[in-house]
Amino acid sequence: MSRIHLTHWLQAPFVTGRVALFCGIVAVALPTIIRFSTSGVVRGCEFTPYLPFVLLSAILLGSWPAGAVALASATVFGGLFVGPPSKFFEQPCAMSSAAMFLAASALIIGIVIITRRAIAGILSHPDGASGGVIFSLEEDQVWANWYGQGPPVCLGSRKKVGKMMEDFLAQEELAKRLNGQFE
Repeated sequence: MSRIHLTHWLQAPFVTGRVALFCGIVAVALPTIIRFSTSGVVRGCEFTPYLPFVLLSAILLGSWPAGAVALASATVFGGLFVGPPSKFFEQPCAMSSAAMFLAASALIIGIVIITRRAIAGILSHPDGASGGVIFSLEEDQVWANWYGQGPPVCLGSRKKVGKMMEDFLAQEELAKRLNGQFE
């Protein structure tokens, strides 16, 4: 994976749209199936199967969808394994388990956000410079990256962008001549 692609992936969710919705549903359904299959055998770790899926959601889908996965997981777990909301509040450790699961999920999501920003910052400012536009070339495509201003933007092929830049410089030179500023 190139540095530009990695920076883009760190600054924007890897999976979006309908695929992200599907992944979010799977991230709730799969640990629910795992938890259901261990019901009666394992006790005291009600939300444990959901935590890795919250982590994967934070990495692949982004922070808000990962938060939705955590909330949906707590809701589904409470509805399927504890029962109706009135019964949920009667359970001695249901509220504390749900609160600890949501706190752990928030911590996981926060760590992913901080890690992404730190890595993206290092990749965006390798020499500590700030401001300006950086042009780069990968696979005959010209990319522009503004320090600290989001993911790189593909400007087009090397040939097209080269012609546009030559045209821009010619227009700038003409403007200077017309204004009497040519040196």
